[in-house]
Amino acid sequence: MRKLHRRLYLAIIGALFAFLVCTALVWHVAAEPLSAMWGVETATRMSAAMLENPHSPADEFKIVRTLADEAYADVALLKDGEPPVSYGRSFRFTAQHEEQKGWSFREGPVFAAHLADGRALLVHPRQRLLLHGLHILLILSVVAAVLALLTYPIARGITARLARLRQGVQKFGDGDLAARVAIEGRDEVAALAASFNETAGRVEQLVRANQQLLANCSHELRTPLTRMRLAIEHGANDDSHGELKRNIAELDVLIGELLLSSRLDAAKRPDRVETVDLLALAAEEAAYFDREVRGDPVTIAGDPLLLRRLIRNLLENARVHAGGASQVSVEKTATGARLVVEDAGPGITAEDREKIFEPFYRRQGANQATGTGLGLSIVRQIARLHGGDVAYEPRAGGGCRFVVTLAA
Repeated sequence: MRKLHRRLYLAIIGALFAFLVCTALVWHVAAEPLSAMWGVETATRMSAAMLENPHSPADEFKIVRTLADEAYADVALLKDGEPPVSYGRSFRFTAQHEEQKGWSFREGPVFAAHLADGRALLVHPRQRLLLHGLHILLILSVVAAVLALLTYPIARGITARLARLRQGVQKFGDGDLAARVAIEGRDEVAALAASFNETAGRVEQLVRANQQLLANCSHELRTPLTRMRLAIEHGANDDSHGELKRNIAELDVLIGELLLSSRLDAAKRPDRVETVDLLALAAEEAAYFDREVRGDPVTIAGDPLLLRRLIRNLLENARVHAGGASQVSVEKTATGARLVVEDAGPGITAEDREKIFEPFYRRQGANQATGTGLGLSIVRQIARLHGGDVAYEPRAGGGCRFVVTLAA
């Protein structure tokens, strides 16, 4: 995976390297003019020191000529009220030159050194000394602009992907549950986009499941209410009273199942955890269905009420669809326990083996008149709440085999 921080680090290193290369090029271009300027300054100060002592006009001219030859410059020694002593091509000098100290570039490069007696030694190099402060600043500005252009695509690539990610999140937040973002690259931004798509998919699935659950609840609640209304409309008699009682009981069971399913959806762990002997608990529940339980004693940590509900739902499912369980067993595993409930019924087709654990799902050919359609769904919720799961397996010789795994 190409880490984003590694890309940023390499971008910074690359920018520094480019800066060093450009600085080296600037220095290569500027070194010769700067060396010439330093040489002119040194020679001019040495010549000014020699001219401090009284000399004859011939000696002064000799010093001025030597300086002009060595510095490859035009030199003038200005005397107050006297003609200047100069050598080389004549150059224009003004009163400002007599007062200046150091370099002046107003009318070409001129270096001025003042003697103690008030004279001024002016040197005008014939070389082109263009790299003064303004020129160097201009070159460095160009280097900075080049570096900015080189690093802009990297910064733009990162921020553009973040902007597209923000747009996808905004669309999802506005209610478009199908909104997803493109996964570009293999860095942290791509990992964030993948995480968002995965989370959005889970949220969409949960919302769709809740919508389906509400629709199914509406249908399941409307059926007994309709029967109750018809019983009331046909008048009060023993049969209608019995029908009302059965429908009220059915509504009570359905509402209880719905509340339990919603509570299990919201729960992350059991409300209470106790040490439970799973074999004894299964034997107690199986006794109500006139069945025996085989296996070894296994103790697990869990909610005894929920575990009792899990066993009861499996046994009730076998009673309704297969005439009862043919075998119930409890086994100890390396990670906890396994509960197996088998029946000799018609079995379940391959396409229905996962759907039977969905809320309100009723397979084709099953008994549609009994049950709420939440029994096996609640079994899976309870099993997962206890660190396990439930799965359907075909039974040898025909029938169903439900295997529940539970953590210790």
